[in-house]
Amino acid sequence: MPDRGSVPTEHVDVAVLGGGNAGIAVAAHLRRRGVHRIAIVEPSTTHTYRPLLNYVGGGEARLPAAQRAQSAVTPAGCRWIRSAVQTVTPAAEPDGDHLVDCADGTRLRCRDLVVATGLVPDDEALPGVAEALTTPAVVSNYLDAATRTWTGVRDLAGRGGHAVFTLPRPPVSCSATTLKPLFLALDHWDTHGSGVWATVLVDRPTLVGVDDLDRTILSALDDRGVRVRFTTSVVGLDPASSRIRVRGADGTEEFVDYDLLHLVPPYRGGRYIEAAGLAGAHAGLVDVDPETFVHRRFARVWSLGDCADLGTDPSGGALRKQAPVCAHNIVASRRRAELRRYDGSTVAPVTLGRHRAILGEFDRTRRMTSTLPSFLNPLKPRVLTWAFDRYVLPQVYWRLILRALA
Repeated sequence: MPDRGSVPTEHVDVAVLGGGNAGIAVAAHLRRRGVHRIAIVEPSTTHTYRPLLNYVGGGEARLPAAQRAQSAVTPAGCRWIRSAVQTVTPAAEPDGDHLVDCADGTRLRCRDLVVATGLVPDDEALPGVAEALTTPAVVSNYLDAATRTWTGVRDLAGRGGHAVFTLPRPPVSCSATTLKPLFLALDHWDTHGSGVWATVLVDRPTLVGVDDLDRTILSALDDRGVRVRFTTSVVGLDPASSRIRVRGADGTEEFVDYDLLHLVPPYRGGRYIEAAGLAGAHAGLVDVDPETFVHRRFARVWSLGDCADLGTDPSGGALRKQAPVCAHNIVASRRRAELRRYDGSTVAPVTLGRHRAILGEFDRTRRMTSTLPSFLNPLKPRVLTWAFDRYVLPQVYWRLILRALA
């Protein structure tokens, strides 16, 4: 680590940690509200529209369609710092500045701090994830291996066998969509008559926790002959033997063999969040007011997206509503004006059959909501919903959401 005592401090108005959907969108909204001197800390040179990775893994999209250069999506007038966050020192006094130290030696002093770095795999809960992904039978759309997912799906169609898909305990981004890879794979296997059977390991007592949505998804899984095991966590990986160790609700452990494993590991907030004292009691997530995004203990610290403890299911659809509210509140707090409130709305598009999907909209009380006309059943799989998710939403994301136009 560089000698921090010799590093010059750069003063910015707002430091945004993370250049994904949340960070770029909130920075764009701040720029449109007249905020200057914004720095975005993001180590990756490639920005990915992650919802499209499930279609890449299902053979219905190509990886370049899901990616842009990070420089191309960074809002004009914002400085992109190509580095990872090393440490954060929130101001001890209400009117003090926050400090951010980056891995490349950059030090930022800022008035407002926005934490939007998403989630990281919980290596303590499940060690060896990176090593397992080097083996051909372990794939994951969630871990930047979507092209390998499609290869694994096609290979298994040629020989048949047992496919295992995992849905971890919260937090995980857009939990219902972790089942998208399964439904897309089932369509391919059914078409090719491959003799594949599938199991879903769910590390929670329900799929999403929204009764009507869960019933719809479970009915579709049952129709496809998929075995679902609830309250079953993956606690060990043995890729050399193509098996995983799982633990049931009663604490009993056993091994499950697989011919293809689509692994969504357990997640948590970045370690620097806990080290800075910004985390609450849940999985290292930032402890903010879930309606206004302001930190419960530190003034002018804000958080949104997957790494924020907002009491709702994280998703890109949720961020579309979160980013403008968070940006508004940062500006409003400076003017001592009234803060806006986020109602916890989220959306989990799930493809339930070939070219048919449901949006799966709900709020933080786990009550179904819908942006569809009232005469349409929101739980009926539709071609138009699939087309909207596959083709329209990516364009809305690149052209509107990242530019604070939607």
